[in-house]
Amino acid sequence: MDWDTYKELSHSPAYFTRWALDRTSAHVAGTLREQLERCNTQEPLEKPSDHKGGPETDVLRLDLSVECVRSIVDALDVAQVEMKLEQGSSQANLGTLIKSWEEYEQWLIEGKQNASING
Repeated sequence: MDWDTYKELSHSPAYFTRWALDRTSAHVAGTLREQLERCNTQEPLEKPSDHKGGPETDVLRLDLSVECVRSIVDALDVAQVEMKLEQGSSQANLGTLIKSWEEYEQWLIEGKQNASING
C-alpha cells in the first residue's frame, strides 16, 4: 500500500492502532473487553513496504456500535478520574485516547444520521 492511502485510512475515525486497543482494554471489562479483543485479532491494514513500526503500530478497522463506543468513552473517563485520584499528576493522561474514541463515536452518529436522511 502506498503512504498516501495508508495515511488517509489510518487517520479515519474508524481505525485504531493495536496499541490504542490494548491501552483501552486495560480500562474496560466484560463484553467491552471481549469486543476489543475480537477487533485486535483481525487482519491489520497493510503497511507500506518501508513502514518501520512493529505490531503495536498495526492499524485495525473497527466496526462497533455507538452504544459500545459510548460505554468505552464512559469507562475511560472513569479510569482517568480514578488514576488522577490515585496517582496525582504523575498518572498517564488518557485524554488523547478518549478524544479518539469520541471522534469515532461522532463519526458513527453522523453516519447513522446520513443513512436516515438518505434512506
